Amino acid sequence: MMDLMKALLPSICVGLLFWYVMRNILRADRTEREQIDKFYSEHEVSESGDNHESDVKMTATNTSDYEKSEHGKGDATRSHG
Repeated sequence: MMDLMKALLPSICVGLLFWYVMRNILRADRTEREQIDKFYSEHEVSESGDNHESDVKMTATNTSDYEKSEHGKGDATRSHG
């Protein structure tokens, strides 16, 4: 019986360690998701007031000579985001 315990003890310990680590990872993930949802819900509430930044529209600007030289023909589109 003692030989069986000696043989199974390392596997049991590794299994318990794995369970403990996975439990903490899942709890941390759940907590992080709750905090992110809380942040975004508060952020949406604060934005729902009078926010003039949302009225700002991006406008096209003229391409400088430097940008034209960097992009070859100067007609390359740039992504902002």
